[in-house]
Amino acid sequence: MNNIANKIQYIASELSQNGSDPYWWRQRFASRIAGPALGHIHDNSGVDYMSRDWDNLLILDACRADMFEEVFDSTQFDEYESVHSIGCSSPEWMKKTFHGKEFPDTVYVTANPWISKIAPDSFHHIENLWLRDYDVSAEDLEGAAVLEEAGLGDVPTIYPDVLSDAARDMKKEYPDKRLIIHYFQPHAPCVGNPDGSRKDEVLNEMHPGDDLKEGNVTREEVWEAYTDNLRYAFYYAEELSRDLGGRSVFTADHGELFGEWLWPFPIRGYAHPDSVRHPKLTEVPWAVVEHGDRREITAESTSHHEADDSVVNERLKDLGYKV
Repeated sequence: MNNIANKIQYIASELSQNGSDPYWWRQRFASRIAGPALGHIHDNSGVDYMSRDWDNLLILDACRADMFEEVFDSTQFDEYESVHSIGCSSPEWMKKTFHGKEFPDTVYVTANPWISKIAPDSFHHIENLWLRDYDVSAEDLEGAAVLEEAGLGDVPTIYPDVLSDAARDMKKEYPDKRLIIHYFQPHAPCVGNPDGSRKDEVLNEMHPGDDLKEGNVTREEVWEAYTDNLRYAFYYAEELSRDLGGRSVFTADHGELFGEWLWPFPIRGYAHPDSVRHPKLTEVPWAVVEHGDRREITAESTSHHEADDSVVNERLKDLGYKV
């Protein structure tokens, strides 16, 4: 009875907070009704990233396969294929890939705060840049300078050059571990240019969620901003793969929807809602490069990643997530 009462209370609370929001109803319909149906049509399975052969896994957040293939010539890689992710969003991918599992041979370097909530005990070490300087206040000039240097300024993102530098440090500190480097780009906000420079003005309005759905921008404008953001991240990710050496894979945790129809339902999908297994949301690149000798990987132990849950939630809310 308590379980039923809790469910009723949860439903009542959700309706009270969101019942007048048509976007909330659309997202609920997409994840609760269209999602399961699309899973039957397109298959719910995906690849197990951790069982595949790699030394360095470079995650380009929200990079769909056809965008990657449009931007980069697949022949520049030693191997290339597109694969289906097990998740449709970062938290869903992390839950299905890492939660409740142990990877004592792996260090996770991340610009995505979700890992601190979902799999804090799964890795030998987690280097979460969103939390590393959380106790430095941006209210004073010195604190603001530290945050800016760390890529934690007013813009809600971690820049790829900052993340790559952190990954280099982790390679030195843990030379016998596999590395997962989780970039935040091409996920919005669109902050970079293809040549590796930062945009003078952050394109916050270029998001394939509300901005595109409400008609404030065109699909072509958002797509162009995202491809620039992808080239920007890849500029540093490719450079990092050469510095790390061994077998590196460029891939993504999930793709992105830019208004595609969720056939057979007469609605369009935007951004990356959980459990909506549309091919454009699940099909991601798997691009392999080999640089020099591979390092010997050893498994030791996992450690607990200590993080204040309220701080993690604050970072996620800054990024536009509901937690």
